[in-house]
Amino acid sequence: MANKSTVIKWVLVLTAICVLLPVVFVLLLNLAYKRHPKIDYLAEYNRISKPTDFDPNDNAAPYFDQAFEVMMEEPNDLKDFRKSWPADMNENQLQTAKQWVASNSQAVDYLRQAISKSYYWKPLQAKNNELLMADSNHLPRLRKAMYLLCLDAKLMAQQGQTEAALRQSADVYKMGTFIAGPRFLIEQLVAIAISGFAVNSAFEIIDRTNPAPAILKDFQQQISDLSSDRPFLIKFDGERLIFKDEVERYSSGRGGIFKFSRDSALHWKALFMCTLGRPWAVREIRKADMMYGYFNSAAHKTPWQLHNEGNDVGKETEEMAKGTLFLRILTPAFARVLHISYRVQVQTDALIATTAILRYKADKGSYPNDLQELVVAGYIDKLPMDPFSGGPLTYKLSGDNFTLYSFAQDFDDDGGKHDSKWADEGDGDYVFWPVQKIETTK
Repeated sequence: MANKSTVIKWVLVLTAICVLLPVVFVLLLNLAYKRHPKIDYLAEYNRISKPTDFDPNDNAAPYFDQAFEVMMEEPNDLKDFRKSWPADMNENQLQTAKQWVASNSQAVDYLRQAISKSYYWKPLQAKNNELLMADSNHLPRLRKAMYLLCLDAKLMAQQGQTEAALRQSADVYKMGTFIAGPRFLIEQLVAIAISGFAVNSAFEIIDRTNPAPAILKDFQQQISDLSSDRPFLIKFDGERLIFKDEVERYSSGRGGIFKFSRDSALHWKALFMCTLGRPWAVREIRKADMMYGYFNSAAHKTPWQLHNEGNDVGKETEEMAKGTLFLRILTPAFARVLHISYRVQVQTDALIATTAILRYKADKGSYPNDLQELVVAGYIDKLPMDPFSGGPLTYKLSGDNFTLYSFAQDFDDDGGKHDSKWADEGDGDYVFWPVQKIETTK
């Protein structure tokens, strides 16, 4: 009996040791981790987003702030026809549009001063220094400024001030570039939306007013200069910082993200992961570095290149996120983000090509037979490439006009059948010229 009792005691002791040793190990790791200085991710974000050789005198932020303070709210009924051409509006709509623009004359002056600067930067503010809680109030205000300036440009064009209207469209395009680059993904997507809206407005102004070749040449040069360094190439540095900030907050008991979730299972899983502390955080961050490194690499490839290589970004992302807690929540729909970024690129290139084609027609008396003629004649520096086909944009002569289009997201030539959603779900091309008319309810 004594021997049996002794064996039981030793089994219990060994069991206790096996259970307690990992716990002690984790506690020691966590203790060591908590002694490490915490990284201020908010300060790091402000560092990477701050323009190189920052000069306060060349910063647009103070002027944007002044514009936002005096900008009048957009009338609710104007939102239904804000994309319309003035001549397509009924009398009440036109008066509403004119009154809103007129009431914002001071805001427009401040916006023009802002856009004359080289960049827009303000130190980011966030509750408890948590990046996920960062203040983003400037984004809807910038979008409202975009609507105001583009509507003002269309009204100017309608009144015969085509040169000023196109110059203002180029200004709105530049405004979008101000929040591109190594910032949060939401900022980059708003940047794309702003510059894309400016491109669409410019297409419509050119279509409706038939500007003189000299005006087109100046405008083409403005847009070419603004887009020369491909400002809308998506960067994930900001998202990586958000991820690390949230992981470190949770592993030290200060998080975070699951307060936005209604899934109670995630809360319990997060609580369990928190008890692992540093080992879990290291693993999550290592996986995140791998994924965001992949994103940054893939962003330099066009959608066509990825498609042609058989690179399924969605499946790759799912595979890398397996077994992680945060990546499944904080990872964007990368394939869609990538497509959106290349849309604005090809829209810009198509706008430049269109102005060159129209200038060629005015100078030579006929349209070029192909886009290469524009390069040879010096109207453009290089062929406008289609990131959804692997070749140049598709250009076809048709009677006394021409068609210019991209294959869009289904990666095939549908003969110029326009799909305003870029064949996101289905079939079609994206036609830049002739400009597709927007239907307006009178």
